[in-house]
Amino acid sequence: MPELPEVETVRRGLVPVLQGTILIDVQTFREDLRYPFPLFFAEQLKGQTVETLERRAKYLLLHLSGSQTLIIHLGMSGRLRIDSTHDFIKQKHDHVIFRTSRHQTIAYNDARRFGLMDLIPTQNWHDYIHFKKLGPEPFDQEFTFEVFHKSLQKHQQPIKVALLDQRLIVGVGNIYASESLWGSKIHPNRSANTLTPKETELLLINIREVLNRAIKAGGSTLRDHQQPDGKLGYFQHQFAVYSRYLEPCLREGCQGHIRKFAQAGRSTYYCEACQK
Repeated sequence: MPELPEVETVRRGLVPVLQGTILIDVQTFREDLRYPFPLFFAEQLKGQTVETLERRAKYLLLHLSGSQTLIIHLGMSGRLRIDSTHDFIKQKHDHVIFRTSRHQTIAYNDARRFGLMDLIPTQNWHDYIHFKKLGPEPFDQEFTFEVFHKSLQKHQQPIKVALLDQRLIVGVGNIYASESLWGSKIHPNRSANTLTPKETELLLINIREVLNRAIKAGGSTLRDHQQPDGKLGYFQHQFAVYSRYLEPCLREGCQGHIRKFAQAGRSTYYCEACQK
């Protein structure tokens, strides 16, 4: 599933294409994705200008001129593909097509149809049903390590599992949790409430650093993820632990090797020697 770096990469790729443009035509080729489209979905979008593009957790928000916001979630395999209208050829699993006043076409393609699109009043977007239980953004300045540490004190489960809880912090995901814990020398099975303030501060620093590097690299291309221009992300070539089972630890001076185990239904990678 696309995580925060992949969704932020998509947002940044769409800004120069969509921001300030008019949606002159919208077509849907089925009645639903994960949920049904709103009534008169395409008709409501036609003629609206995309004023700004924002991201909340793994959701894209397109704020429109008609005081409405288009919410998009890519699900597990969804992607947005940009083509010039002249060269556009509809592909299998293209479920929604947007044509803009800049003569470009954006197609939403989703083989598994686990994504969603919704249209809500802009003034109420913070109260959207899927946002109500979301935790803070990792880059939010108000999300200090003191706030993070206080939150962790309420969680007895392993720290890796806690990092995947979107109510605690959004968008970290399985890959980036493993990478951040390795950078912080914290074993993924440590109880979250045992982390010291110093360890929590270091972990938050590493989460932000890992996410920033992943965004810069265009995300991690695992299975389906592509950027809107079709390019593949390459952060997977920078993995320190993820998918490196039995390989030597990359930390200078460490003689350990990378191990893995199943945790909350996901593969967790760590160094046997330097993560305590």
